[in-house]
Amino acid sequence: MPNDLERELKELKETLEYLKKSFEVVSQLAQAYIRLLNVYAEYGELGIDVVIPEIKHDPIAREIVKILFDLKRANVSQIARELKGRRGKASRNTVRKKLNELEKLGVVKEVPGERGSVYTLSREVVKRWLDLIGIPINLL
Repeated sequence: MPNDLERELKELKETLEYLKKSFEVVSQLAQAYIRLLNVYAEYGELGIDVVIPEIKHDPIAREIVKILFDLKRANVSQIARELKGRRGKASRNTVRKKLNELEKLGVVKEVPGERGSVYTLSREVVKRWLDLIGIPINLL
């Protein structure tokens, strides 16, 4: 009989711990949702320029950042091709110039690829975006 009581008490403690952890997750999700609503209310959108205000008035730079969010990493030609598909026109020279500006701002970084250099978003930008949308992932 005492073993049955001990086993039930242990099961109750485990269940309580599980419920506590579940409640913490739900609480974090609710807080993230409220944060998103506040950002949306303040800025009217959840665009990338909320995380990188320096590119708010530069539609080409914003689109390049969106392309890198979609493709993860790309070279100048791939970005120019994608940009042309989205905006109707693009040149590799313009893309290269914008990438240099974005690199100086710490938004993108140049990394070695299989066939030369490619560009990717900086860890800091990805981390800020994940923080904004409420996904608690530690990248740094």
